[in-house]
Order: sequence, then structure tokens, then C-alpha cells
Amino acid sequence: MTNNYPNTVEPNHEGTLEERALARLIANRRTGYDPFYKYNYEYSIPSQGRYHWQWFWDSCFHIIALARLSPAMAIAELDSLLTPQQENGFVGHLTYWGRRGAVMSAIYGQSRFGEWRRRHSGMIQPPVLAHALEEIWLQTGDTEVLRKFLPKVRAYYDWLNRERDADDSGLIGIVSPYEAGTDNNPSFDRELGVSNPSRNGILWANRKLDWYNIVRGKNFDYRTLIERNRFVVIDPFMNAVYGDAWSSLERMHEVLSDTEPAASARSQAAKTTAALNEHCWDEGRGHYTYLHGADQIPDTTLSVGAIFPLILKDAPKDRVSSVMERYVTNEKHFWRPFPIPSVAASEDSYNAESEAMIWRGPICMNLNWLLARGFKSHGYTHESKRISDRSKEAAFEDFREFYSPETGRGMRGTKFGWATAAIAIDG
Repeated sequence: MTNNYPNTVEPNHEGTLEERALARLIANRRTGYDPFYKYNYEYSIPSQGRYHWQWFWDSCFHIIALARLSPAMAIAELDSLLTPQQENGFVGHLTYWGRRGAVMSAIYGQSRFGEWRRRHSGMIQPPVLAHALEEIWLQTGDTEVLRKFLPKVRAYYDWLNRERDADDSGLIGIVSPYEAGTDNNPSFDRELGVSNPSRNGILWANRKLDWYNIVRGKNFDYRTLIERNRFVVIDPFMNAVYGDAWSSLERMHEVLSDTEPAASARSQAAKTTAALNEHCWDEGRGHYTYLHGADQIPDTTLSVGAIFPLILKDAPKDRVSSVMERYVTNEKHFWRPFPIPSVAASEDSYNAESEAMIWRGPICMNLNWLLARGFKSHGYTHESKRISDRSKEAAFEDFREFYSPETGRGMRGTKFGWATAAIAIDG
């Protein structure tokens, strides 16, 4: 199949940022027929020449950009993303569309044993699905889109609540750095069993973990992996996104006058916010921490998760102001020329220019979208605008996977779809 979308400008060389963003997502568009699902899929790949399949959070940020650029494309991508959803609500972090999908699912080693025909991984990614649907609603006002997709989106968060919150605390856990999306984040090094790793070293550690999670972890079963205590982490970044998503769900349920679901979503958002502040807050350091292992041992690495709970609407005001002053707007930590770096400049692991060991300094447009949105909601409009302006300045040069927080130079993956989220970062 071929698409019929216009492509009137070169994605990286002509036109406005919005025109080039649409052209990039169109150029990355893939369509076809999947024989397992008997479905005509349509989505934008993350990057030409590197990522051929549909990644969960990449697609969500494509949808966020497309909601402003081409709502029809946004809706089509959301429909493709949710087509493999299982009856229990689960949506994997990766779908291998097409006739070779089952083979690729088996080769990659991130799918549940015996489920390769589903073309679906067995892991999750940052839960920005509700954010994507809400952005379509905000840009179109189409309640029929909400009626169609909100039950499926809600089912996904209900699955996370059941399956990844083992102690009913309000916090969900991850079983791989890949689940957090921030693959090489140094906050995971200790739990992964590496120290100052090379690129090959960390890739090998992650691949071993993938197969452990399938074989010994009973197909990525969270409670089994807690018992085995192999790699289980409470990530404040993941949980901030999770809690924020429940607030999005609350607002969308209210639009449809779904009183009871709105109330339960509101309750879950409050529960996650309270749990982050009870379990992940380090009073002495004045920032949030990652919790490692079954015993939830704190890791105090000052990576982006340490500040991410500030995006929550009910984050304690005193903590918001303290973290903003002490860390976010402090040039020694996160307030670099092109904010916000994925690791604070004060950390030994900080590497602003690394293209081999990603998530150890470079900025990413998807995180900036979430952070600018959250800061603005707390009244930090100047800071939000700074993030927005600098993000758009960097993206205007090229759509890349990452950018240097020091110079704005584009890095690593080229022709990158999620960088188009820069057009949606409102200052």
C-alpha cells in the first residue's frame, strides 16, 4: 500500500517547522496489510534506516505532533497502535507489522515465548497513551474519537495498575531499562550489574536480561521477577508519567460524563502522586530517587527522573519550588543552554556529546514536551517558554533522536519522528 498524503516540502530543508515536521512524518509513513490481524496498518516509523517497526512511545509522540498537523493521520496511527491490544488491556512496547512480523518477533527476543505470531513485544514503555488521545481531543474536539478509543486506553492503564503495582502502593515497576525508554540511563547501572559500562557492555547486559525475563521471569511476569529479584525498579520518571496520565484520563472521562471512571482516575492520580512523595523523595538531597530491587533500595543518581514528578498537577508546592530552584534552573545541574538534559551536568556520568551511550546527557523532545507542559501548569511560564524556544531552535536544524544540551547539535538517529513533538511544546 502507498499513502496519499501530500509532501510539498523537504522534511529538513524548506518551509516552517510545522511544514517540515509533517513532511518528515509523511516520509516516515508505512502502510501495509498484516495477515495475523487481518488489518491495514498505518504508522510512522521512528527513523528511516534504523527503526522499521512501531514503537509504543514513539507512536504516541507522533500522534501528539500529528494531532496539530494532520488529525486523520494521528487517529490512524492510534488505531494501529491499539489493534494488537490484548483482551486484558496489555499493549506491548513494539509491534512487528507485516508478513515477516512473527519471525522478527522471535529474532528480537523481547516477545513472550509462544506469542510470536502476535508480532508484539512482552514489555511496556512510558505510558503516554492517554496523553496522545487527549491531545487529539484537545486539537479536534471530536467526542466520537473519545468514545471509540477511551475504553481501550483506559483498559491499558487498568492493566498497568493490576499487573505492575504489586503491593497496591500506587507505583508501577519496570523489569528492563528498555521499559523506561531511557535505555542507558545511569540510574539503572547498579541494578543492571554494570559500572561505567561501554556501549557493547550495556547492550550485552540488556540482551541477557531480555532472555532472563522470558525464561526465568515467566514471560516478563512482574511478580515472578520481584521474587527472583533480578531487575525490578521503581522509576520516578515512569511513575510521574503514569500519574499524569491518570489525570488525563480523568479529564477525558469527564468530557463524556463518565462519572465513576472519572472519580477512580482522579483517585489513582492522587494515589500515585502521594506514593512518589512518600517512597521516592529524598529529604536530604531534595529530589526524587529510583528504587532498586525487591527491597526498593534508593539510587540517588541525579538523572531526569529525579525531577520528573514535578509534572504532576498535585505535586506539593514546596517541593516543586525547591526542586525548580535547587536543580531544574541551576546551571550546575539541569539548566544548560538547551534544557533539559537527561542527566544533570553535575553527575560524573554526564556526557552531553555522546552518541554511543544515549540517555547520559543529551536532551530529547519527548521529555521536553512533558516537562514544559508540567512546569507551565505550576506557573513556571518563563522556564516552560525557554524549553519550548530552545527545543524548536534545535529541531529546526534537523529532526534527530537527541540533541546536545550544550550546543543544540543534533545527535544519533537521523530523520527522527519523535523530534517533531517540538512543534507541540508550548511555552
